[in-house]
Amino acid sequence: MNIRTLNEGDFQQLHQAFNLAFADNKVSFQLSEEDFSYRLKQKVQIAQNISAAAFDGNELVGFIMHASNLYQGVPTAYNAGTGVLPGFRNQQTAEQIYGFLIPRIQSKFMARILLEVVENNHNAIALYEKLGFEVKRKFKCYKQMKSLESETSISIKQGALDDVDFTFSDFEPSFIDSEAHLKQGNESVLLANDSDGSLMGYLIMQPHLGRISQLAVSRLHRHKKVGEGLLRAAVLQTKKPLTIMNIPDGESGFHLFLKRCGFENQVNQYEMELTI
Repeated sequence: MNIRTLNEGDFQQLHQAFNLAFADNKVSFQLSEEDFSYRLKQKVQIAQNISAAAFDGNELVGFIMHASNLYQGVPTAYNAGTGVLPGFRNQQTAEQIYGFLIPRIQSKFMARILLEVVENNHNAIALYEKLGFEVKRKFKCYKQMKSLESETSISIKQGALDDVDFTFSDFEPSFIDSEAHLKQGNESVLLANDSDGSLMGYLIMQPHLGRISQLAVSRLHRHKKVGEGLLRAAVLQTKKPLTIMNIPDGESGFHLFLKRCGFENQVNQYEMELTI
């Protein structure tokens, strides 16, 4: 088995391996070539020099993809996907890829690796614990299953990330939806403004996926249906059901808000950390 860092020429094989590796996952995750390209290059922003694949001859049989950024003040590598083809599992493929990658991540002066794993994916959790990862937080992930019942008169307009006040959020988003990482991307921004022009709330999303990256309302304007107004505007921007990922387990107020707006908790994940 040969292990090396990824390059642009690996894209098609990587896409095929990604879908094969996640087809029988606890939560099946299949992406079109277009959506896979967007995820890697726009949302996650994969760093090829700290991402690698294992090859059996010319066949790509396993991979680990990382992004990097400053997160919570710490230089961090983020694992955006670990996958091994079914016929190559139980052969320590992922362990070998990480054995190859960790010295390279350390050489880039990263202090840790973060990842998320579905809470009932016991095999993956056992693998990460064997490598030294520890659980840091539990997240809940939601999908909108019912339409919003009440109308709102909140005025919503298109904006830019520079217009957003990230202090509105009550919790630290996951790495992939953090302020620093979002500012490197190009996601759609919706703004709710008061009659005097002051910002009341915002929503950041990927319209073609229906995925909300952040939604927050100023403490001065809560219980005024600002959040509902932003969600209504988001529905008009996408043809897919809205989803919102990685809400920390302890954020009871936010969970109640989502349920009131027709969202259902479908998946729970653990955020895990390896200090290197």
